[in-house]
Order: sequence, then C-alpha cells, then structure tokens
Amino acid sequence: MVDLPRLILVADRFTRPGRADRVIDAVQAGLRWVHLRDHEADDDTFYDGAVRLRDRVEALHAGVRVSVNQRLDIADRMGLDYHGGTHGCGVGVARERLGSDAVIGFSAHEQEEVTGPRAARVDYFFFSPIFPTESKPGHPGTGIEPLSRICAVSEVPVFALGGITPARVGLCLHAGAHGVAVLSGIMDASDPARAAGAYLRRVAASDER
Repeated sequence: MVDLPRLILVADRFTRPGRADRVIDAVQAGLRWVHLRDHEADDDTFYDGAVRLRDRVEALHAGVRVSVNQRLDIADRMGLDYHGGTHGCGVGVARERLGSDAVIGFSAHEQEEVTGPRAARVDYFFFSPIFPTESKPGHPGTGIEPLSRICAVSEVPVFALGGITPARVGLCLHAGAHGVAVLSGIMDASDPARAAGAYLRRVAASDER
C-alpha cells in the first residue's frame, strides 16, 4: 500500500492571483500533499498554473505529492496523480492510462461508492461533506457516524473532507479516517502557514495517542 500523507490541501482556484502563494506558505509549514482543483479555469490556464506551482513546490521539497482533480489529460501530461469523481473520467480509464504506479483517488458520498469494482482500482477515497461547509451550501454534513461506517468497509484509506477544522481532526481520525482534506481552513486563512501548522499538529497529536 502507498504511504500517503495524512493532510491534503485542496488548492481550490489555485490559478487565481495570490492563491498559489498560499499553497507555498502551507508547504513551507510542512504540508506534503497538494491537490490541484479549479472548476472554472480552462485547460490551458489550469495546465500553465499547475506547471508553475508544481515547480515552486518541488523547489521547496521534492517529497511533496501533487495530484490533479478530474483533468486526466493534464495529470497524464505532467506525470501527476489523479483524483476523479462524478464529473471526471472513471477510475478504470485513469488506471489504464496512468499505470499502476500512479496514486488515484475518488470522491465518494455514499457507502456503496467505496465497495465493489471501483475500490480495487483506487488508492484512497475522499468522503464528504462531514460537516457543514460553504462549498456545499444547504448540506448539513453527514456527521461522524457515517464516516465511521465508510472507514469500516473501505479497503483503502479514507480522507474526511468538508468543514474540517483543526479541532475536528481528532474526531475524524478516531472514526477511522486515514487523514483529512482541507480547503478553506488553509486556503482562506489569514495566515495559511500558521493554519497548516495547526492541522499538522493535530494529526501528530492523534498519532501519539
């Protein structure tokens, strides 16, 4: 099984001015997984931004994992990992194209999505939203109990996503999640480096228990 970091930064809208700098701040604080997502950018803008940010990240730390959300062509072109979901290419297609060494994930929202044939082709799942979040207005969040059930049946690591604050990290890990994925808690923080450090300390504290 691939050794996956336990904190993922969902770098949403990373192509916009100043957003990439926030990612760099988090990496400097110790974050080791950056997930590139921008639903509004066209492919050329996404690719150009991803190349620049990947190069900046690698200049800081060669061990940082970088993954691409839903844009399989770009993940393939750049030799990066891929994350699919409802609107992306199927995981089977991604695995055939990227090969066995690529780390491939999938966004799940129901227990049925983490079992069956798909589970054999992926390395991890996002399960969301756990708590209320601005990215899914009107959704109350599933809560911890559904996360616990998902983690119990999944054969690969599960990352909790949606409304994850540092104080909630321990709850998610105690429920069986391998780690957490965070968007606004870092990307929209007044001090991204300090915010990333707070999440990393919570993960480390859970490991020590």
